[in-house]
Amino acid sequence: MIGGLGIVVTFGFTIMAALVDAEHLLKKEYIDSHRSRWYLRTCFFLAFSFHNWVWVLASALLFTALFDQILNHFRTKPFWYLGTVAKWDLFFSKRKWLYIAVKILCLLLSLFLFLY
Repeated sequence: MIGGLGIVVTFGFTIMAALVDAEHLLKKEYIDSHRSRWYLRTCFFLAFSFHNWVWVLASALLFTALFDQILNHFRTKPFWYLGTVAKWDLFFSKRKWLYIAVKILCLLLSLFLFLY
């Protein structure tokens, strides 16, 4: 039961993070540095350590599984769309099957860790 709360909170944070990034990208305000985003996300994940260290990993995995697809939705891009600038996107652009596999694995592992 309490694991469901971790899922809901992480899902909400992921939606808000994707919405903020989408608003900037739709205004053509491209992101030169991800440092502040990394700090904010790290603080969010570490906040779960007050409950359980496993939840830190579970939350980070769930964010990884969902963020790009939610961002794509807000930007009206295809579900599995990969950009042309980010190193993550460039690495996976020629390995779409691996990208999808990593996303599914992150989702399943995060749900297992939250609900176990």
